[in-house]
Amino acid sequence: MTDSARLGLDDGGAASLGRAARAVAAAPERAVLVVCATALAAGLAVSVGAHLWWVVLPLAAALTALAWRALAPRTAVTLAEARAGAIATGGAALWTVVNVAMGAEYLLVVRDPGFLTLSGMWLVDHPSTDIPALGAEAAAQAGTQTLPDAAEAWNLKGDVVQPQGAKMLPATIAIGGWIAGDGGVLAANVVIGAAGLLAIYAVSRLFLSPYLALAPAGAVALTVAHIGLSRPAYTEPLTLLLILAAVLWAWQGIEQGSTALLAGAGMASGAAMLVRIDGTAFAIGACAGVIAALLLAGVPARRRLALGASFIGAQLALSAVGYLSVATWSTEYLARLISRSTLLNAAYVLVAVVGLALLAIAAGPGTGARVDRARAWLARSRGGRRTAVAAGISVVAILTFLAARPLWTISRRGDETESTRFANGVVESFQAAQGLEIDPERTYAESTVTWLSYHLTWPIVALAIVGMGVAAFLALRSRPVWAVLLGAILAPSLLYLIYPSIIPDQIWAIRRFEPATIPGFALAAALAVGTLAALLRTERARAVASRVGASALVALPVLTWVAPTPDQPTPLSSAVNVTTREMIGARDMLDQLCALEPGRPIILIGTSEAFGSLRITCDVPVVLALVDQSAEALAAMAAAFETAPLVVTRSQDGAPWTSMPAPAVDARVRHSAYTLEGLPRTVYERSYRWLAGIVQPDGSVAPVTPP
Repeated sequence: MTDSARLGLDDGGAASLGRAARAVAAAPERAVLVVCATALAAGLAVSVGAHLWWVVLPLAAALTALAWRALAPRTAVTLAEARAGAIATGGAALWTVVNVAMGAEYLLVVRDPGFLTLSGMWLVDHPSTDIPALGAEAAAQAGTQTLPDAAEAWNLKGDVVQPQGAKMLPATIAIGGWIAGDGGVLAANVVIGAAGLLAIYAVSRLFLSPYLALAPAGAVALTVAHIGLSRPAYTEPLTLLLILAAVLWAWQGIEQGSTALLAGAGMASGAAMLVRIDGTAFAIGACAGVIAALLLAGVPARRRLALGASFIGAQLALSAVGYLSVATWSTEYLARLISRSTLLNAAYVLVAVVGLALLAIAAGPGTGARVDRARAWLARSRGGRRTAVAAGISVVAILTFLAARPLWTISRRGDETESTRFANGVVESFQAAQGLEIDPERTYAESTVTWLSYHLTWPIVALAIVGMGVAAFLALRSRPVWAVLLGAILAPSLLYLIYPSIIPDQIWAIRRFEPATIPGFALAAALAVGTLAALLRTERARAVASRVGASALVALPVLTWVAPTPDQPTPLSSAVNVTTREMIGARDMLDQLCALEPGRPIILIGTSEAFGSLRITCDVPVVLALVDQSAEALAAMAAAFETAPLVVTRSQDGAPWTSMPAPAVDARVRHSAYTLEGLPRTVYERSYRWLAGIVQPDGSVAPVTPP
């Protein structure tokens, strides 16, 4: 798309610049390519149990080299593009530095970042995430209600313990460990989050002027969601990166007629299944969008089929690899979610097969001509314009309806499964803690658009709804590639806006919308700003409107960082996911525990959240005891280990001590609060007073003190 065709102000002139300027302008896309290729190499290597630096890094380099030329700029670069590229790259680098400095130490398994971070640490020195039990299974059989694993997050399979979840994110953040040890693992997800911001900028530059294109990335960079989900090891920033990269490459591939770019887009969107078990929820949308764009685009029929086949084939292949990876390396996790996963994957395969069939039918001599006539009718006729307008209005109406649901309805759970009872208990505890009306069956699903406003603000949400309508109009009327972005954003967004299926506290619940909805809404809001500005009569008025709109998009999310607290000692409270380091103190606590008696097996009594933490950080076998242990049980476990294990507990009654134990480790770990109907604005510090001792021959436990 030429500069003159882009929406928004395009300062800086249109003169063609040299090689250095081209490199600066292309830097955001290059960074996206490098990080995507590295993540894909890590995900593929860990899927075959070969996560080794001499496998991953050469494979990443090869993937980067293969795609480097295909992504080279095809047109002359303007001064505006070079300057904006420099601003985007520099801004992402600054964002990385700040958020690494404020990074999390999520090393206790309270929620997903715990086992994902620990899996990444394990992969620094191991080729797969299978963790040898090292005799813990035999020792657990000798104890009383003792386990060689921990519920859900750590699952025994044969003689190994498998961490829950897909493996691409742990494999990718482990690369940070090769570079900078444990600190590198903890910082790596921030780098992924920064690459996601560059992907947003690269997509927005496809239809906005270079400077206005900075606004969506800037807006997302300053949301509590993107900051709070990038500092710990959440999977959503990596999913965002892959989906936006897929949109970027599919858009360019359709416009350039490049099967290589569309194959890359298919690989990126299919790789979402390597990141998370619901990855096909995002692949479906990208697939449907590409198929629609190809049917609407003015591409020769047979070329259209080749382009679609390259995308769908690559996407299906990577999705299958992702499914097999989860089945191999997180077997019990997949078994727990098999019904939901099967339904989602079946829907995805159906969309892919039907889409490929439609493209094949459209490639026929007679059918292809009819498709071309229909496309021409949409693009040129008055009836086609009306159809496009109706499509845009329909999109706006649907999203407006979803936003207005809290005015007339409350969503509640209707089934009685074990997971439902668990969710009800959690919701009830949050309601009680906040002094809200007790309604444990409430899902808050009617408020999903409101959740977006917590992070983007209502003005951006309103602009985004308008922008989605504009995009639907443009896809049918003038630029079919808009269907790619609409499909990738709207399909998962509508699914989770209607059925979020998540504990509804923030920022946990916004995970459903971080990969596609939040960046998609930011992009759509920028489109609305550019479209509204273009309606003004004079160039000066359009320039002023673009600048004001872009500034507002970037500034508005910052307003969510603070809120008035008239009933508190301070008049304002902050969004703690921005101003606080999550779980600070956990790393020092684990280091102290591992230093007590290095090399001894551990019997952990009474709490499961530190099971994986101790197994990986201390690199010794761990048995989890769910109840207090007798001397006979401890002696039997020591015999099974053939060495005196270390007992670690927070309960004085957990073991038969030879003398009154003093705390071996006394630590405090900071956690953000869990909040319904708003952003967390308070923190709490949990006190961990660990007692420790060595099991004696008679089963009693002799206390140990810090070295």
